[in-house]
Amino acid sequence: MAARRGAPKKTAAKAAKKRAAARVSRRARAKAARKKSAVPPKKKKSATKRSAPKKPAKAATPARKKAAVPTKTVVTKKAPAAKKAVAAAPKAQKATKPAAPKRSNVTRMRQPYRDTRPPQREPAFQPAFEPQRQGANPKEILLFEMQRARVAVMASIQGLTAATADRPRAPGKWSVREIVLHLIVRDRVRLDEFAPVLGGRAPSWTGLDENAMARVNELHLGPLRPLSWDEAVRLLQATREQLIAALVSVPSHPPELWTESHPFGAMLHALPRHDRHHAEQIKAARIEG
Repeated sequence: MAARRGAPKKTAAKAAKKRAAARVSRRARAKAARKKSAVPPKKKKSATKRSAPKKPAKAATPARKKAAVPTKTVVTKKAPAAKKAVAAAPKAQKATKPAAPKRSNVTRMRQPYRDTRPPQREPAFQPAFEPQRQGANPKEILLFEMQRARVAVMASIQGLTAATADRPRAPGKWSVREIVLHLIVRDRVRLDEFAPVLGGRAPSWTGLDENAMARVNELHLGPLRPLSWDEAVRLLQATREQLIAALVSVPSHPPELWTESHPFGAMLHALPRHDRHHAEQIKAARIEG
């Protein structure tokens, strides 16, 4: 009897253990199930799926498709009225303009021209090379003018052939070669009378009339006539160089010596005018051909 009573107790204990183990396994499975069900990505996916319906905002595109077609049609309908209004404006302006009075050709007279511009002042005369003259003494000014005049002579004969230089400018007139010989003569006579005139005596040709001066020129010109054209040009340059060298040797003081108030200055001041006069004659002869 005792053995039989102990057997049920053992079986009951085993059953209790099985039940406990079953409860533990159920709890573990339930816990694992809860962990699986609590996965966060599923919630994010569901959230994205829930936010996705916001895409139907594209439904606003039909509003764009609703182009303001009626407004365009209204504008096109009103445009002609605006054009008509604009086109009608000039007509109203033309109507307001008074009609100009008609002028007959008989009563129409031309009015004399009146210059309404203010009178212009003429610029003050300024001698050539005025800046170079400032501060120069009478001797330097005289030498400068002699050089300028001789440059004009050399420019007038530049490129002239011997045949052209020997052709008379007109009946009874000197040729260009004879003019050059005459310029040589006038430099030579000043060299010959240099010292006496420097001392205050008047030149030998002072007071001669035109006929007497022509005879003196012909007298001095005779010995030089056989010279060729090239020889005449070379002698023209050499004679002027001798005269300039003689003038440079004379002191610049007193200044009155180099002015036209002194016989020496008057004799020299005539040379630039003489050179320019004959340079113009040569230019005119070359132009006339």
